[in-house]
Amino acid sequence: MTRLPGSRRGRSLLTLGTLLLGLAGCSTMPAFGPSAAAIDKSAADIVADTDDVLPFRIIDVSASTLPAATASGRSFPAAFRGPGLRTTDEVIAVGDRLEIRLWEVAEDGLFASAGRRETVLNAVVSNSGEITAPYANTITARGLTTAQLRAVLLERYRGQAIEPEIAVAITETQSRATTVLGAVGTPGRVVIASSGIRLLDLIAQAGGTSHADWEVSVTVQRASSSATVLLSDILENSASNIVIFPGDIVSIAHVPRRFVVYGAVKRPGNIEIPLEEAHLAYLLSEVGGLNDRIAQARAVFVFRPAAAGGLPEDLRATAYRFDFSRPDTLLLAGMFRLEPTDITYVASADAVDFQKFVSIILSPILGSASTATNLGD
Repeated sequence: MTRLPGSRRGRSLLTLGTLLLGLAGCSTMPAFGPSAAAIDKSAADIVADTDDVLPFRIIDVSASTLPAATASGRSFPAAFRGPGLRTTDEVIAVGDRLEIRLWEVAEDGLFASAGRRETVLNAVVSNSGEITAPYANTITARGLTTAQLRAVLLERYRGQAIEPEIAVAITETQSRATTVLGAVGTPGRVVIASSGIRLLDLIAQAGGTSHADWEVSVTVQRASSSATVLLSDILENSASNIVIFPGDIVSIAHVPRRFVVYGAVKRPGNIEIPLEEAHLAYLLSEVGGLNDRIAQARAVFVFRPAAAGGLPEDLRATAYRFDFSRPDTLLLAGMFRLEPTDITYVASADAVDFQKFVSIILSPILGSASTATNLGD
């Protein structure tokens, strides 16, 4: 065996000492996240070990365990869906402009003059809800229908006008307005029919929205109640195309869906997918796929928080595990529909920590990773 010169032997011993110190400190090296074994252990021992870790269960995804896609199917509460278009007469409100047409049978009546038997009177409902008409004094008009106000006027003009006939109409009103806010073409106040307007018609009247319907939330506030439904659910369920009444406030918001993915992938991050049905295969392709240098192909997890009543009380989430060493997993990933609350994590391979050690600790000292592999030569 060839003996190393003293200086070379000293350098080798120094390198070996550095290696041993580095191995002792491996536990402090950076990592992409927990290994697959750590995830398995947490799921198995969570109840016995500690209450500080949220309990979850692991499901190995196969053709038989692939979860069925769940449609949101959310709709407005019954209190919003119950009322239909109003069939009762409109009532007069503060700020309304009224047109009162009065006819008399004689040409020398209270208002009539030679050749002119029709008289047009205009009135505005005051803040106190009253109007003033000639020879009729002050009338409380707020809360009356046009037919009820007509009856009051006929009574007031009895004995003054000659066999009068009266018609009352609301020509301008502020009480029939609703407010549309947010991501529509022309947000603002919209005057609608007194009977109400369907929600989709109102959105169209406000200029519509340019965003994908599955990324648009619609919130309706009525008095002290409010409810939010996705525009896609409204389009799919006619019962959610509710009637909007004067005074309602409709807010349209663009809520882009983003899916969290991190771990041993090429471009981890918060990824936006421009598809209504986002699948795991699409998400992984958006991040460049698994990092084949460090990823553990058998340990790709999708963590899904439990919906209300979806799991036993002692479980908070489900971790779906994919084994991409199996060819059929590519098909399963294409059928696995993601939900906005999902967190996708690709575990690191067991040898990755040593590779990090070689690249981070040894390379600066020895010059290259290949030198470390030849230490024993």
